Amino acid sequence: MRNRIVALAVATALFSTGVACSAAEQPEIRFVEGQGSVDRLDAEQRVLARLAIATLAEDLGISPDRVRVDTIRAVQWPDSSLGCPQPDRQYLQVVTPGHRISLRVDEQLYTVHEAGGKAFVCHQRKSGGLPLTPQLEIVWGEQMLAARADLAARLGVDEEAIRPMGGRPATWEDSSLGCPDPGSSYERGPVEGYVLVLRHGTRQFTYHTDMQQTIPCPAITAD
Repeated sequence: MRNRIVALAVATALFSTGVACSAAEQPEIRFVEGQGSVDRLDAEQRVLARLAIATLAEDLGISPDRVRVDTIRAVQWPDSSLGCPQPDRQYLQVVTPGHRISLRVDEQLYTVHEAGGKAFVCHQRKSGGLPLTPQLEIVWGEQMLAARADLAARLGVDEEAIRPMGGRPATWEDSSLGCPDPGSSYERGPVEGYVLVLRHGTRQFTYHTDMQQTIPCPAITAD
């Protein structure tokens, strides 16, 4: 309970200048075509979507009608930067629950980070200089979380000890994703996906994903 209180206090302090969507401000929720529908959102997600739309519209100085929702995902921010650290600033190492909402204006993708009911636009690109795309956002979400959980289980450590480092696009010649298992057969490619990079202590690990399976490559040893 104490950690929860501290986390909320940190989030509140960080977002004292953020946008809070009042009852009078209810922008219409519109999804990127093919990405979802308002009918499938629960009450909390509707509030988050409207908050994110209002936040981005205010940040860009545009009408909320131009903003489209791409994805809404719950996250555990690892520190008080809430996933958007600024150079030459220090942050409390406090896990803070929140959300990452991906939005589009025309063909440009933006992300709004939320915690404690406050939100702001994170204008940073992912580490490594990769352009931010809807597909890459998915990888950094579900696939990175799957890799993190798998690595923690293999090493026998808490997931919080695993640090996601980045990712890059990759193409493999078959469904082995570049890590064939001797004696197994694989469907011929090409197969497109991503190489995900994670770190534990001084060790770095890579996972390969084709958006369906996420596997360690090369194989992970205990030492």
